Amino acid sequence: MVGRLNGDRVAGVSTHHRRSVCQVCGRTDPRKLVQALIPDSSAIDELELGADGYRLVTVCSDDELHALIALGRATWVDEQLWLGRLGRASIAPGMRRATLLAVARWAGLTHEQLRRVVAWNATRVASTESLPGGQLLR
Repeated sequence: MVGRLNGDRVAGVSTHHRRSVCQVCGRTDPRKLVQALIPDSSAIDELELGADGYRLVTVCSDDELHALIALGRATWVDEQLWLGRLGRASIAPGMRRATLLAVARWAGLTHEQLRRVVAWNATRVASTESLPGGQLLR
């Protein structure tokens, strides 16, 4: 299951009912519902690193699916994905007291990617001051 660093709710539909309700229109006909992975730079998988950047959605039509895919691509922000990876890495075993650079290395980020995510975060209205492991984002 794909988790999200900033919460796991979509369009007011609770996680419990997600697989049986279209996340776009609310339709509940199980014969029409399809699940698919869509691009989402805020989606960070807690267990499977290769699943980062994809969110599982339930929709009832190809048009809805294509619209969500297009929205995911249009709103994609590399730095948002990297920030999520930093957050996950910051709470990995042995990383709680690690430096931001060590966390970035564990997360697989380059120096340039770390520089970009710190700069991007500083420009956000709701910027993150520190990672879950306590490392300051400066």
